Amino acid sequence: MSQRLPDASEESLNIVRRRILAITWVVTAIHGLFGAIGAAYALGPDRRGDQIILLTVSVPLAIIIYGVTVVILDKPVLGRWTTPWLVLLLAICAAGFVWVL
Repeated sequence: MSQRLPDASEESLNIVRRRILAITWVVTAIHGLFGAIGAAYALGPDRRGDQIILLTVSVPLAIIIYGVTVVILDKPVLGRWTTPWLVLLLAICAAGFVWVL
């Protein structure tokens, strides 16, 4: 027989589940972002056009990572606690541009 949790406990459990899913998503997806930047670096300066394309692709990847994470956590898209994470992801892309180009 299963017992039903009180509403407060059930809501707390859902928050924990969302956070674990968000952490798992970010850790997995961030590899794609770093992979695009690393691949651009690995191509070398003789393939500058391909480097620029990969670095340009890293920006939508960062926005997708941010968007999916905000949806998983059920937070506002632009808020006091969420916007700095978007800025951080875009700063990683900007650092990639500086590092590669």
